[in-house]
Amino acid sequence: MTYRPIGVTIVAILTIIFGVALLFLFMLLLVLSAVGGPYPSGTSPQLPLIFYAPLILSVSAFAVSSGMLGRSRYAWYASMMFWIVFVLFFVWCYSFMGVWHWMFYLESGDWYRLLSIARILALPSPFVYAVGCSIYFLTKTPREYFAR
Repeated sequence: MTYRPIGVTIVAILTIIFGVALLFLFMLLLVLSAVGGPYPSGTSPQLPLIFYAPLILSVSAFAVSSGMLGRSRYAWYASMMFWIVFVLFFVWCYSFMGVWHWMFYLESGDWYRLLSIARILALPSPFVYAVGCSIYFLTKTPREYFAR
């Protein structure tokens, strides 16, 4: 019996956390659309198709993390595909919402400066997570662990 590397366990836990965050994002988009959110809904109660992407990514995150913890043979490939799609979704999201110029913008005032620092730390987190996990999974230890 082989042991599970601690890095794989940490990555699986981080993937579960981001899955919960994506599920919360989907719920937020659902509530926004119910109150006439980002798009004028008119009489149609349906969400645009892109609003279902966080739900699909959330379900994928839970499946991939359970595969990592269960040492599934294809968890390595599924996780790499998940992180690529994850990064592409957030690149599209940040471009669509115009977030890129807020990444490193500091405002004046004590309270606003604290909010700016929190924003600067929070906005790049999906990219840091996905790129960091991808780089770790390309190292020797996880590759040998999933190769069986």
